[in-house]
Amino acid sequence: MLTELTISNFAIIDRQSLSFHPGFNVISGETGAGKSILLHALEFILGGKGSPSLIRTGADSLEVQALFDLTAIPEVVRAELPDIVGEGDDELVVSRTLPREGRGKVLINGRLGTVSLLEEIVRKIVNICSQHHQTKLLDSRFHLELLDGFCGCAELADAMRDAHRRWTEKRLELERLQEARAKGAVRREDLEAVIAEMSAIAKLKAGRRAELEREIKRIGNAERLISVGQRALELMSGDEGITLGMKELAGSMQELVRLDPGAAPIFSEFESVRDALSRSEISISRFVNSLDVDAETLESLREELSEIARLERKHRTDDAGLVVLRDAAQRELDAISGGEGYGELEREVAALLDAVMKAGKELRKVRTAGAKQLCKAVAQDLAELNMRDATLDVRLTECDPSPTGLDRVDFLISTNKGQPYAPLAAIASGGELSRVMLVLKKILRERSGVNVLIFDEVDTGISGGVARSVGQMLKEISGRSQVVCITHLPQVASLSDRHFLVNKEVGDRAITVVKQLSEDEKVDEIARMLAGYKITEASRASARELIGSK
Repeated sequence: MLTELTISNFAIIDRQSLSFHPGFNVISGETGAGKSILLHALEFILGGKGSPSLIRTGADSLEVQALFDLTAIPEVVRAELPDIVGEGDDELVVSRTLPREGRGKVLINGRLGTVSLLEEIVRKIVNICSQHHQTKLLDSRFHLELLDGFCGCAELADAMRDAHRRWTEKRLELERLQEARAKGAVRREDLEAVIAEMSAIAKLKAGRRAELEREIKRIGNAERLISVGQRALELMSGDEGITLGMKELAGSMQELVRLDPGAAPIFSEFESVRDALSRSEISISRFVNSLDVDAETLESLREELSEIARLERKHRTDDAGLVVLRDAAQRELDAISGGEGYGELEREVAALLDAVMKAGKELRKVRTAGAKQLCKAVAQDLAELNMRDATLDVRLTECDPSPTGLDRVDFLISTNKGQPYAPLAAIASGGELSRVMLVLKKILRERSGVNVLIFDEVDTGISGGVARSVGQMLKEISGRSQVVCITHLPQVASLSDRHFLVNKEVGDRAITVVKQLSEDEKVDEIARMLAGYKITEASRASARELIGSK
C-alpha cells in the first residue's frame, strides 16, 4: 500500500505531502489545477522519465519521496524483490531527486540505487492504468497466466509443468546420446586409442608410479646388497672369521669353569652372545640368498615407469587422473555403441511426450471454456461502461510443448462493430483503454502481487449511470487493492473512502496545493463537480444523496 507521498519543487508544486489510505482514494480538481502534475510526480517516483524543466522556478532541484507498506505483500512477490529490499522489511522508502545540473539520485530504503532498480521494485507493487502505461494486462506474455488464474486450473498447470520438466530432462539426455552416436565413427576411434594406450599398462592404478619407483630403486641396489652381505658372512665364518675365534674362546671359557666353578655365570653370558651371533649369521645368509639381480625385470619396470610419465605429460594429469580418463572413455564408448539402453531411453522419451500432450490437451479444454466465459463477462461489463459494441477475443494458438502447455494466449479487443480485433495496447482512446483495464482488473482478480492501482482517464467521455458503474467497479476493486483514481466525475468521487482536492493558488506565483477533504468539504467538492463553480444548497443536497447511495 502507498501510505505517504512527498513532492518538493515539482513544476508548480512547492512542497506537498499526501497520506493515502487503504481502499478507494479519489483525486479531483478543476481543469488546470495540477492533477496531471500530481500524476507526473507519481510516474517519476515509479521510475518514469524526468527533465530539469520540471524543477520549480527558483529551485535547484526537485525531489519526490514515497513510503509503501509491505506487510500484505505475498511471499512469492517478496521473494522476487531485489536484495536491496530486506527479507524482514515491512516498509519500503524510495526517494528520487533531480538537479538542474548533474545526475539525479535514487535512494531505496536509505541505500543508493538506480532508476532501473527502482522501476523493477515498484512495478511489482504499483500499476498506473492509463493510455501511456503498460501493465501485465496489456502484455501478451502474461495473458496465459491471467487466463489460467480466471479458469482456476492451477493443479492442471502444475501437472503440465511437471510433465514437461520430466520429458525435457530425458529428451536432452537422448539428444546428447544421439549427437554422440552421430559423431560416433571419429569419436569411437579416439576413445579406443585412449583406452588402448591406458590398457597397455596392465597394473595402472592410482599410486602405481610411486610403487614402480620404489621397486626400481630396490632392484638397482641388489648388487651392492649382495656384496656387503657376502663380506659380512666372510667376517663371521671365514678362515679368520669370528666363528673360528669363538670356538677357541669357548675352550678357554670351559677351562675357567673347570678350574673355578664360580666362573660359570661368565660362561653362560658368553654362550648367549655366541648363540646370537650364530642366528645373525643365518639371517644374513638367507637375506643374501634371496637377492636376485634380474636385469630383465628391472628394464621392464623402467619401461612401464617411462610410459606412465609420458601419458601423464600428454594428458596433463597424474596416474590417478589417467585411471579416471580411461574409465570415462570406456563409459562413453559403451554409450556410443548404443544397445538396449539406447532403445529403452527412446521408448521412455516417447512415453513422457505422450504424458505432456495429454496434460496440454486437458489444459486446452479448460482454457477454451474459460476463454468463452471471460469474453462474455467482459462484454457485459464493458456495455455497462458505455462500450456496448466492444468485445474481447481470447485467442488460443497451438504451439510446441512448453512448461505452460500447448497454447499461446493473446487478449485482443474490438471496440466498435466491424472493427478487426487488435492487441489491447493498440486501443487509441485513453478512456476506452482505462475502462477495458478496469473491467479486466475486476473480472480477472489479478493476483500478481500488485496491490496499488492508479487510474487516470478512466472516466473520459462518460457521464450519468455509466459513470456510476465505473465508480462502483473501482469501489469493488478497492476491496482487495488500494485504488487511487484521478477523476472529474461526481458519480465516481462520491464513492471514495478518501477524497483529495487539487487547487491552484495564485499569489506572486502559481502554486498547486493538494488537500485531504473532511466529510463536509467532500460534500462541497461533490456539489461543485455537480453544479459547476457556484455551489448551492440544492447541489449540496444532491451531493449528500450521491454519497449516501454508496
